[in-house]
Formats: sequence, C-alpha cells, structure tokens
Amino acid sequence: MNTPSSSRASRSTRKSRRVATGSSKSRSRPTGLPVTSARPGGIAAIDIDANRRLLNRYRFIQHETMLILAGWLPKAATFELKCEMGRTLWEHALHVNALYLRLREIQSPAFQKPSDPALIELMRELLHAPDEFALALGVYRVLTPGLIDALATHETATFPNSDLPSVHAIKHSLLDLRAQLERIEPVLTEAGKAGKIGPAARAWEKYIAELLAFAGGVSGLKPRPVNPPTPPSSRTDFSVPREAGRDERFTNRAADLEAMPGEDDYLEHSKEEFERYSTEMLAAETVALVLFSVTGMPWEFQFDSARHLYDEVRHCLMGYEWMREHGMNPFQSPQYLHIYKWRSQFPPVMQYCMLTMGNEVHAFPYRHRRVEAHQKSGDRLSEQFVRYDIADETQHVRFGRRWLPELLKHTGEKRPLKRYIDDVLKIWQAEYRTGKLTINVE
Repeated sequence: MNTPSSSRASRSTRKSRRVATGSSKSRSRPTGLPVTSARPGGIAAIDIDANRRLLNRYRFIQHETMLILAGWLPKAATFELKCEMGRTLWEHALHVNALYLRLREIQSPAFQKPSDPALIELMRELLHAPDEFALALGVYRVLTPGLIDALATHETATFPNSDLPSVHAIKHSLLDLRAQLERIEPVLTEAGKAGKIGPAARAWEKYIAELLAFAGGVSGLKPRPVNPPTPPSSRTDFSVPREAGRDERFTNRAADLEAMPGEDDYLEHSKEEFERYSTEMLAAETVALVLFSVTGMPWEFQFDSARHLYDEVRHCLMGYEWMREHGMNPFQSPQYLHIYKWRSQFPPVMQYCMLTMGNEVHAFPYRHRRVEAHQKSGDRLSEQFVRYDIADETQHVRFGRRWLPELLKHTGEKRPLKRYIDDVLKIWQAEYRTGKLTINVE
C-alpha cells in the first residue's frame, strides 16, 4: 500500500506570524480547485478531476484528525470525551480506508498531499489546542459539521451511477459523522454547565472556524477571506503526553497492582477480573501514543492501530458495564496510571512490542480458564465478554507479528526480530510482571 503523505512530520511548534487586517473581502477560487460539468439532462455534476481533488481533501481532513486525536487521547481527562475520541478516531480510519479504496481507482498514488496550503495549515494548527475541550470544539463544532455539509453536497452532485463507489463511501461516512455529533453534544453541554469550557476554548473554536473559512471550507469552494486569521493567545504548542489524564471522579490513581483473589474464589476473583478490564484504557493510550509518534508507516499500520486502540476502549467500557451491573462504581477503581508513564518512557516500537508480545500474548491461558469458570458458574454475560476479548486480543497479536518486523526496519533497528523481542520481554518480565517499574525522571 501507499505510504500516506501526512502533514504531521512538518508540524511546526512555532506560533503563526500572520497578521489579520479584519478585511471581509473574499478572494476568487484558486486555480485548480474543483469545477463542475453537466450531467445528462443539463444537471451540473462533479467531473472526475474535481472528484479526485475533493475526495482527497475529505480524506486528508479525516486522516489528520484521526492522528491528532491519537496524540490527544492519553492527555484527555474527561472519561466520556476520551471514549468518544477513541471511537471517532476508529470511525475516521474506516472513512479514510473507504476513500483510499476509491482514490486508488482514480488516481495514483491514492493518498496525495493537498495542493492547498491553507488546508494544510488548518490541520497543522488544530493540534495545538489549549485544552481537551478546545480541541473537541474545533473537531465537533467546526470540522465535523463542515465535513457533513461538504459530503452531503457531494453525494448528490456527483454522477450517481458512474461514481457510485464514491457515493457509497460518502453515505456511510455521513451516518457515522452525524452520530458522532449526537453522541458528543451531551458531553459538551455538560462540560459547559460545569464551567470546563472557558474563554480560551471559545477563542480556539473561533480560530479553527476562521482557518476553515480561509481554506474555502472543507470543499475549498467557498469564498475565502483575503487575510489569514491570527492565532489566539491561548494557542499551546502540543507536547506528547507522558502521563495519562483522568478526571476528578477517579480518586485512586496511583495504586500498585496487587495479587488477585484466588481463582477458586469465583465471585471475588471475577470482581477483580472485570475491575482490571475497566483499566484497559491504559492499553488504548499506549496504542494512541504509538500511532501518533511513528510517522511514515504504511496506511495499513495506521488502520490496524486505530482498530487496536478502539478495541481497548471497548474493553474498558466492558469492564464499566460489568461493574455497574454488579453494583460497583468503576470510577473508584485503581487506575495504575504509572503503567502508562512507565511504558511511555521507552521508544514507541518498544512500547508496541511490550503490549502485543508481552501483555497480549501472555494473557490467553488465563482468559481461557476464565471462560471455563464463567461457563461452570452459568454466568453467560461474563463468559461472552471474555470470549469477545479473546477474539480481539488474538487479532492484536496478529497485528504485532505483522507490524513489528516492519517497525524495526522503519526505525533502523539492527537486531534480528527474535532477539529484539527477547530483549524487550526481559525488561517486561523484570519490571511489569513484578510490579517493580523503574521510571526515569527527566
């Protein structure tokens, strides 16, 4: 597959030096942006050249948003927002993949860097939000509505038969994007009532909206202001998170892993089992960090990692569902945040190896015992939860075995694969398995 062109590699941490004059004049559409031609019956339609450029713009916006959400997911503290970021990231990956499959049929390479500097600057700047709700406003109140508007127009403006593959991809994207707005709105409303969306976040939302307008909207076809917007003072250079965020409801953050009750004590062991599931956000946060940090890998790696990440979010939610079903409060669960901090100090490829070849490979004997225990007890809910988890983790190990060799080549690692895995697992066994995590203070 083609390696995508991503603006992340050239993201600048410097503040924009642009100065706005406040002029409301609009400039004409730049040369080369989409035009329309006539369909049979004299109806205006998007021609194939315009179609390529438009689909690539939609792809670029969702692809970059997906990677930005990966960078921010560990840092986000609000649990519901963190979960939605994970789901949006995965759904964006599905949309990007659908567009990849279509674009490779009508252009080569399938993924191309847009020719519009304003669009590239918009996505470069989105990363540097002052806080998690500022980012959420930029994504869900600006970009997503813009995407919905552009895609809905495109769906009816292209040739309905000749371009049906594009229409199919667009229809499915619209279903997800509209559902994202429905899910996130209560989260943003509640945050606003709680005073968590302040002037800095509002200023950031306005700035992202201005940047989108300066890019001619998602399609690039709308009238553009003459002068670019000035970034607000709240703009904050993004830094890769080395600690995982949790909101104020989580009161037990730094607990150490302790021995679980014996498996012969079915009820108490099951409580601890699913409490541990509720902390699998830590795995999602590690995959997010790897996805954001490793640039230049093939699209398939990013696509698989997006699925891996959201699987771990689902496992966390599975633990929450089980605990609530059994009268437990998941927000009182130990969070073991030092595990993320410990893993994050290692190179991303090493983190990926620890997770896939360490945690996930070694979990299967225990998981299969738990399936048997739940079956014997007649606990169908627990049995089904664990069996779905086994299915997901089996796929994650496949991801690791597929991508670790490629990651080692990509990063210039000279050790053979087996030796590299053995060396990493020695550290994992000595520290993670024993609970004696060595965290280097920077």
